[in-house]
This record gives sequence, C-alpha cells and structure tokens, in this order.
Amino acid sequence: MSSLGELFRSSVVRGLAGPRAFARGVGYFEDGRVEPEAGGGLRIRATVRGSVPYNVELWVDDGEPAWACACPAAEDGSFCKHCVAVALLFDRDPPVEYEVERRHLRAVPRQPESDLAGYLADLSHQRLVELVLDQIESDWRLRERLAAEARASRGEGPELASWRKRIDVAFAPNDDFVDYREAAGWARDVDQVIDALEELCDAGHPDAVAVLAEHAHRQADEATQYVDDSDGWLTGISERLSDLHLRACTEGPPDPVALARRLVDLELTSELDGFHRAAATYADVLADAGLDEYLRIVGPRWEKVAATDDAGDWSTERFRLLEAMIGLALASGDPDEMIAVRSRDLRTPDDYLEIARALEAGGRGDEALDWARRGLDAYADRSWQTPPLREFTAELLRRRGDRPEAVELFWDAFEQSPSVGTYRRLIDEADDAPAWRRRSIDMLRTRVAETTPHNRTARSWPAPTPATALVEILAHEGDIDAAWEAATDHGCNDRMWLTLARARESSHPTDAIDVYEREVFAQIDRKRNDAYRSAVELMARIRRLADTASEPERFQALLSRVRTEHKAKRNLKALLDQKHW
Repeated sequence: MSSLGELFRSSVVRGLAGPRAFARGVGYFEDGRVEPEAGGGLRIRATVRGSVPYNVELWVDDGEPAWACACPAAEDGSFCKHCVAVALLFDRDPPVEYEVERRHLRAVPRQPESDLAGYLADLSHQRLVELVLDQIESDWRLRERLAAEARASRGEGPELASWRKRIDVAFAPNDDFVDYREAAGWARDVDQVIDALEELCDAGHPDAVAVLAEHAHRQADEATQYVDDSDGWLTGISERLSDLHLRACTEGPPDPVALARRLVDLELTSELDGFHRAAATYADVLADAGLDEYLRIVGPRWEKVAATDDAGDWSTERFRLLEAMIGLALASGDPDEMIAVRSRDLRTPDDYLEIARALEAGGRGDEALDWARRGLDAYADRSWQTPPLREFTAELLRRRGDRPEAVELFWDAFEQSPSVGTYRRLIDEADDAPAWRRRSIDMLRTRVAETTPHNRTARSWPAPTPATALVEILAHEGDIDAAWEAATDHGCNDRMWLTLARARESSHPTDAIDVYEREVFAQIDRKRNDAYRSAVELMARIRRLADTASEPERFQALLSRVRTEHKAKRNLKALLDQKHW
C-alpha cells in the first residue's frame, strides 16, 4: 500500500496544486505556519496558520491521494496552498512518526521555564548555536532581530531590502482579494511585522524604522484596494504605523527638511489618515526648518485651489491641502493662522468650533465666544449638527457666569429639533427643571395640535416628529398613561408604539394586543425569514395576553387571518406548524 510520503511527494503536489498555489504553499511552509497533529500511517491532520487558521487533512483513499481543507479556495475540491504546505512536511523531513500507529505517538509535555533555563545554562556554546540556527529557519522575526544585532556589532544598519521584502510579503494578498472572512488573519500577519519593527526600534535603529514604517504605510494604503476592511483593520494598522513612525523620528531625529518633504507626500497622497495634519503631529521634530519647508511646498498649492470657486472646491486635493494647512496653523500655535486658513473654507459647525478652540487656547476667550455664536447662528436651522459647538459655547458662558444664556442655547436646540435627547440635555442644564419640563411639554402640545390633521386616524398615519417627541418625553418622565393618550390622539412612530405596549401589558393587555397585531403583519410584509420569526414570537406574546384578558378568541382570530392571508408563505407556515398552532 502506498504511503503518504509516496503519494504526496513534491512532484505530485506541484501537479495537483498548479504553480501559483504551489509557490504560495512553499512560502507558508518556509514561514513555519504548519502545525501537524498526531496521525496514522495513511492520514495526517495539521493546522495551517494563513489569513485564519485552517484545518487540513491528507490521506490515502484506495491507493490514491485525498485531501480536504477548510479554506474557501478548497471548497470545490482544489488542492490549495494550505494542502501544499502540509504535503511539504514529507519532502523536507521524512515523517517516520506518521508511518506508525497513533497509539505510539505522545505529546511532549511543556517544561517549566526554570527547568529550561537550567538546561540551557549547561549546554555547550556550539549546541546553543545549533538550536538558534535551527529555530531561525522558521522564525523570521528572530532571524531578522539577530541579523540586525549582528550588523550593528559591525557598525552597520539593518538590511533594509530584506525588511522591505518581509513587509511586502505580509501585505500581499494570498489571492487577488482578501475577503471579510480572511481579513482578521491577514491583519494579524501584518501586525506581526509591525511588532518586529517595534523590536527593531527597541534595538536602537529608529532611523531605519522610520523609513520602513513609511514603506509599510504605503503598502497599507494600497491594501485599501484589495482588502475587505468592513471591521476597520486598516485603520488600526495605519494608526500603529504612524505612532511607530513618530516614535522613530523622535528617538532618532532625521534631517527636518527631508522629513518635511516625505511627510507632505504621505499626507497629500494617502487614503488612510495616519499622517493627517502631520505638521502639527511632528512639530517638535520638524522644528522651524522643517515647518518652513512644509509651508514652502504646501502653501502655494493651497493658494491656487483656495482661489478657485468652481465645483473643484469639493475635490480631494482641496480637502487634503486644507487639512495640511490646518496642521501648520496648529503647529504654529497662532490662532490668527487658524482663522486665516479656516475662514476661507467654513462649511460645517465644526469649522467654527476649531477656530473658537484655537482662540480659547490662545487666551482670547471673547473672540472664541464670538466665533462660536457665529457658528450657531449660521447653522441655526440644523441644530442636530451643532451639539459639540453648542456644548463648547455653553461652557464658555458658564465660565463667564452667564448660566441663563447657556440654558437658552439648549432651549433653542429643543425648539428647533424636539426629541427626548434634546429635552434631557435642556433639563440637565436648567436650574429650575420642573418649570422647563412644563414649558417643554406645553410647547410640544401646542405644536402637535397645530400640525396634526383633524381627519386623520391616529394609529394608521405616520406620526409627525413633534407628536413622537411628546410621547417619548412623557414616557421618559414615567407618565405612561399620558404618553398613551398622546399617541392615541396624535400618533407616534412604530418603535414608540411597541415601547408603550410593553409598558401597558400588565394593566391594559388588550391595548397591547392591538399594537402587537399591527406589528405582526408589518413583520410578515417584510418577506424575510428573520421577520417571520419575529412575527411568530409576537403572536406567542399575543396568545399569552389574550389568555390573561380572558379573550382567547383574539389570538384564534389573528391566527386564522395570518394563515388565510399568507398561506403561500411556506417558511412562515412552517414556523406556525412548529408551534402546533
């Protein structure tokens, strides 16, 4: 009978996998990513740590090679790179242990560190060298660390070409695209490279690390094109690299003019935000010479786009140049520099806030308050966009002893956009909370009366915002009966109806049933299995409430209607059948 070694020799594996998967499998094997488990003579199991850990099995089936891997590429039966990596165990180190029965295999117990330390202390120098050389064959981080130390002992720096290659390998996708399932593992591999760069910095090579961190950030920027970053892995990678780069530049200050040129290029061309407003972040490292160079490059380009009033105002180039100039203004510490830049591009409340903060930091509180008020006035009809600016303004007013005006700020916001959130913030700020509660509720009742159509059916029309706000606030204050009355008279959104129904289940079960029945049909109309499940769960709730109210016929009528009107929905019918209804 053929053995695993015979059937999975490298020449056969190359043909099974094809050149691309074979080359990548070799890389996995050489990186030490294969962790074999115990196996019998005709089967081996192993874990291959790729983008995520994948379980691989190779075995003999009627004298023929057979395989399985949990990765997406092997779903159609392909011999993937992970299978290649496991098969190479037989090529590099004849697997005698896999040709014996499993019962003869035993795991090696982990030795206490104290025992290992004593053992290593007694080893000869030559044996220690052999162990280290053997380990670095599969541990690239240890290999590069020792190589860097060896070069340093000769007065040389790290081998940058080797490090760039390692960075490139970590960022390169295993296939043409890193999908959502593999993104976490891909990011873990990249993080290992960043860990190694941090160790290199620890070893006293900040100048090299600065260059390599820039190279890695470029690779991260390119990765935005081929990595599904739904979970934000690239943001974390960018932050780590920029933090490491700043540390390296601080510990081993480069030429400030040369650094300024590199930072300008990174800030103006990167998709990721690691070098956003770099002039401010690197102000101490750049010093006057570097900041002057930064302005020399960025300033003329900004003046050119800032003078343009056409559609190009919203271009990516304009945004990046504006942010670079703001970074320079922050680095200068001069509020007038911030005003000069920001006042040419006031598009949001946050733009006014940034000017106001710069003025406050510069000890110019009156001007800061003036700019904050200007921002609130400019966006008076968009109170939902101004909470940070309003909070800042209120804090300035409180410091000046003008608490009433601070309260009025939050009253204005509540009037403009009534909600339970703006109401709560007003009450928190007010000294006389009961009076402001009455004023708020009275204002909403008046507004609701003015906006609610007289001929509407309260529970069938979408509720206007003031009505929903009134109901939410009454419920927030614990007056559920008043909230229910307001909802009945004026309506409210579906979410609030469900909230009220739950609050009134015990005291008014039939009222709750009315709400839940509408929601049952709303869920069914979504025509999704998860919505069907929600509908059936609500029906079970209705059944309990109907029994409590001594009206079981309410549930039976509902069930009959659902089965009659939606008899074509097989998945819904199956869920009802599971309940034995």
